[in-house]
Amino acid sequence: MFYLLFKILRFIFCLLDAIIITSITFLCALLPKSINKYFIRRLFRLVCSSFIHLIGRSPHIHEKFQSKLPKQYILISNHPSGYDILLLNAIFPVYPLAKEDVRKWFLLGKIADSAGTIFVKRGDKGSRHASKEACREAAKQGKNVLIYPEGGCLGKHLRPFKYGAFDISMSTNIPILPVYLQYEAENCFEWGDYGLVRHLLNLIKAVNKNAHCYVFNPIYPDGFKDPQEYAEYVQRLYTKWEAKYRLVDYIPTPTMVHTEKEDIEDTVEGNKDLAENEVSAEVEYAAVNEK
Repeated sequence: MFYLLFKILRFIFCLLDAIIITSITFLCALLPKSINKYFIRRLFRLVCSSFIHLIGRSPHIHEKFQSKLPKQYILISNHPSGYDILLLNAIFPVYPLAKEDVRKWFLLGKIADSAGTIFVKRGDKGSRHASKEACREAAKQGKNVLIYPEGGCLGKHLRPFKYGAFDISMSTNIPILPVYLQYEAENCFEWGDYGLVRHLLNLIKAVNKNAHCYVFNPIYPDGFKDPQEYAEYVQRLYTKWEAKYRLVDYIPTPTMVHTEKEDIEDTVEGNKDLAENEVSAEVEYAAVNEK
């Protein structure tokens, strides 16, 4: 009885907290960028944190890196859920790449736009190119960029990587910081074919809300001959992490890395060494950097 009352009171408090913080941030987003640029990013991260508290459980962060993270990086992650957006923006000071539809979200769209989110129309070749160049320019300005190499929120299973993030990394010499996200109740956290409100309700109603954020060593572009080779290497790492950290029975299947050239998106040869373990992957990376 008392536990149920506590849960109800906690939910009401977190709901009010999210409403107040979101409302204040929205009003600040209406100010000229010359004014709100000094604080809108911090408010945006507070909004993300408030929604995480509303959903009901703080994520478990697993530091798998061996030394201090670099000051600048290109953050990449798998993208099984809308919760990823909240989690990564709350933890990391990044400028995310997001689909154009996010701009239309009530209140949150304006906040995301004002906070420096880079938008892309997935089905528009010109928009994809423009957003890629915007990410490159942001990286050159010293900003940390968040890119989902799968090209969107496409489900709980890993999808083929696009190589835009790796092209930017090679042209700017900024390392990739890989993050793997895993949800114990992955069916509840997966974003299906429905809108934002229903997805948030599914997250709030989920019984098991344990989320795991694995942060690995940064991967530097030195030694890779082109973005395709770079992307294929990182894709193999993610395939191994998926096999290791997902809590369901999992049989890895060959994945392909997507490439993008002018008018045509071609798929390239998939992974040939899925049977390698994580140790061999680390040895391979060390060998690449010694070149």
